[in-house]
Amino acid sequence: MLAALLLAPLFSDHMVLQRGQSNPLWGKDQPNQVITLSVEGVKPAPPLVRVTVGTDGTWSLACPELPAGGPYRLHLQGSSEQIVDDVLVGEVWLASGQSNMEFKLPMAERGAEAVAAANDPQVRMFTAAQSTSPQPLTTATGSWQTASPKNAADFSAVGYFFAKELRQKLGVPVGIINASWGGTRVEAWTSREALRPVMDVESELAALAEASKDLPRIRTEYASAQDAWERKNFPIDTANEGEPRGWAKSDFNDRTWPAMSLPNFWQSIGMKFNGCVWFRRTLDIPAAWAGHDVILNLGAVDDFDTAYFNGQTVGVTPRGTLYAYQLPRRYVVPAELVKPGKSIIAVRVFDQFGEGGFSGPASSMIAESSAGGATISLAGEWRYSVEREVPLVPGSVYATAPAIPPLLAPQNNPAYLFNAMIAPFVGYGIRGAIWYQGEANVDVAQTYRARFTAMIRDWRTRWGQGDFPFYFVQLANFNATPGWPYLREAQTQTLAEPATGMAVILDIGNPTDIHPRNKHDVGLRLALLARAKTYGENNLEFSGPTLARVEIVNSSARVHWEHATGLRTRDGATAVKGFALAGADGVFHPADAEIDGASVIVSSVNVPAPEFVRYAWADNPETNLENAASLPAAPFRTDRL
Repeated sequence: MLAALLLAPLFSDHMVLQRGQSNPLWGKDQPNQVITLSVEGVKPAPPLVRVTVGTDGTWSLACPELPAGGPYRLHLQGSSEQIVDDVLVGEVWLASGQSNMEFKLPMAERGAEAVAAANDPQVRMFTAAQSTSPQPLTTATGSWQTASPKNAADFSAVGYFFAKELRQKLGVPVGIINASWGGTRVEAWTSREALRPVMDVESELAALAEASKDLPRIRTEYASAQDAWERKNFPIDTANEGEPRGWAKSDFNDRTWPAMSLPNFWQSIGMKFNGCVWFRRTLDIPAAWAGHDVILNLGAVDDFDTAYFNGQTVGVTPRGTLYAYQLPRRYVVPAELVKPGKSIIAVRVFDQFGEGGFSGPASSMIAESSAGGATISLAGEWRYSVEREVPLVPGSVYATAPAIPPLLAPQNNPAYLFNAMIAPFVGYGIRGAIWYQGEANVDVAQTYRARFTAMIRDWRTRWGQGDFPFYFVQLANFNATPGWPYLREAQTQTLAEPATGMAVILDIGNPTDIHPRNKHDVGLRLALLARAKTYGENNLEFSGPTLARVEIVNSSARVHWEHATGLRTRDGATAVKGFALAGADGVFHPADAEIDGASVIVSSVNVPAPEFVRYAWADNPETNLENAASLPAAPFRTDRL
């Protein structure tokens, strides 16, 4: 039996409520208890709101509509009292998807500067802890944080830049609910009920349940296949050369080592290689910690690592650890090693692919004592030295990776992320959603439109706010697989849903990095969609050129565009790159193209009678067409003309 009034974690200090409407609040208390809500900070004060707790111990009520701004204080009285302080009212958006939405602000291009300049308490973010569930949950772990140099290091970069732009243009507080997880599939974010018409979800979930009976064998066989594949494709960490040099010891002189602010990836500061890098920093142990275990929380480390305390190994995450790059490190320093005064933490990081280093978040990099008391931040300046450089492994290598058994990756099970990371927020007042995902579904690009559409409709139905705005990012340019243009096409087709919009970023991706660092322009392009389509800002171009129609003129194809004001090439060249033509045989040939007003004339000596046209139809297409707003043209292919 509950002895106190409980609020869902989303309703906490610093939260942002959606303006222009009443907003639901909910929680738990003793059955039949009367809950009373009063609001402070606005005159005249709204009338008291009362509700009686149900027999199941749950309650919900509607906070009266409040003027944009604040701060307000919510006073709730039930079996006990709850105060929610520093509440603002403005615009609230849900931000979701996979790693490029999860991507933290410090890792973005000029991210350190953005973190240092993040000093607007009217921009706020709630980051949901990553979790999975076979059944819908009612709460998700997290807290509201204001934009400050202390907090912004944990913000989604895209979410932050989107919020910052809206805040500046609208002049009201902006809150982002960030529910994202790298490498996840769209069906994981969709409810079981919504998936039934578009995939055999019941059979898939039943197969997972059956497979769970054989988990040890599945785990062993996958580990063996993964090990063989990694040995073939990735550099292997053959020897620890730093330890014999004394790099882990407390008396080693590291003053000549350069410094790096952590969390960070070493590639983000210009070190363009995989391989092995050591990091060291001093930890001043308080007297009260002496003789007690000390826990070193290092956040997530990419990929594998060994941690030392005054030369003694205190933690290892070895090669072969599943999803090692996502796992928060928590290493215990035994009490007998803990003495008051200065000690040295050393971490040897081996990076076999992509980024290498500490991905944080900064708030998770702390030292704490089993004796309790204050913690010590481990974020900030560390000394580092390179043990071994390895040339960057190409991103396309993952196309040959052995498939991870679904049982070992529950975050990709159908509905599991919806249950744990979306369902707890359903009903919270929002204006709309932004979405950055798709890479994990390239293998089923032909069904992505149906699955993506099902998810959008599912969320809208459950929120009960009608067709709220849903804006998403199309896949960037990247050397991947031939399936990428088909996934982009499916994303484009999803624009048939009402109140949707797509940000095209073919001009700001990175051919060798699936996580392009220019997240600033991604956030701004999503904000352009919101400013024009949601907030009604006039005379604002929010899209690059999109296909209107194609007509055949003699032996050429004339491509007509929408959003084509000031049609031009990004590099100033006369020739437009990225077009291909095919005749009746369906064989495509690179084509010549040039701008003619608001259209592009496309021709090829190899295709005298064109019947099909493609633009930017590749994983990493070479393109240069844009409009006067510097927004790139969207890729397309036509049916027979």
